[in-house]
Amino acid sequence: MQVTTTSERWFQAFNHILMVLLALICLVPLIHIVAISLSSSAPVMANEVTFFPIDVTFHAYSKALDNPVFFPSIWLSIQRTALSLGLGLMINCMAAYVLSKGGGRDGIAGYKGFVGFFVVAMLFNGGLIPTYLLVTSLGLYNSIWALVLPSLVNVFYLVLIMNFFKALPKEIEESAFMDGANHGQVFLRMFLPLSLPVLATVGLFLVVAEWNEWFMGSIYMRTDNVPLSTLLKTLIAVPIVDASNVAEVAKLNNRSIRAAQVLIGALPILLIYPVLQKFFTRGIVIGAVKE
Repeated sequence: MQVTTTSERWFQAFNHILMVLLALICLVPLIHIVAISLSSSAPVMANEVTFFPIDVTFHAYSKALDNPVFFPSIWLSIQRTALSLGLGLMINCMAAYVLSKGGGRDGIAGYKGFVGFFVVAMLFNGGLIPTYLLVTSLGLYNSIWALVLPSLVNVFYLVLIMNFFKALPKEIEESAFMDGANHGQVFLRMFLPLSLPVLATVGLFLVVAEWNEWFMGSIYMRTDNVPLSTLLKTLIAVPIVDASNVAEVAKLNNRSIRAAQVLIGALPILLIYPVLQKFFTRGIVIGAVKE
């Protein structure tokens, strides 16, 4: 039976208090935004709203959802994120598996040259104008592939997965080869199932990055065919007020509409993160090899 000393109990209590404080630091701004999005115009303009809504109204959300291109932009963002997630994981994992073999008899010729190439590509890119000219010359303008292909290979994710593959027990791979498996079978049936923690982590990075990325949508897509992040950025930066909606805008404050738009854009990430969180610390390889 393990005995917990007084110093260990104090240390655990300090950790719990620290985690609670960090959680509050993350939650307080979100609660404030929710309160603003649900409050009417007058208390928002008077800066009376803190953590509880005043004169609760859902006009801000109805106004945000009233835009005719809002739901098409959500669907475009979903397609973009799904394609980037699936293709990005596949390509980066395949490249990481090859590079994890290193050089020599079991690896690939010129291993150091490939690693150097990827490191240089991580530090330097082709530049905005050459990339734009390449995308347009390939006929990808205003296509979903203009949002997916330029960022499909991410060297940071590749190196992260490669190092995880290198850390897997060598005996697992050797036993599979002794039973007649090839590299494709080892990669699909052994490495990928054992790599769920790193795949979940990289997958979460990909989803967050692609869902929140707005710049590519503003230069590669037409204004009536943009992802949600680009649309929200445009609406927040340049609110549209004309004779047709001046009466509606008078009922609300731009801060309320912006808060509603921010929450709508962040909601998918808030729902996905808890699902993937359980994979982060799972020791899936522990006990997989018996000496």
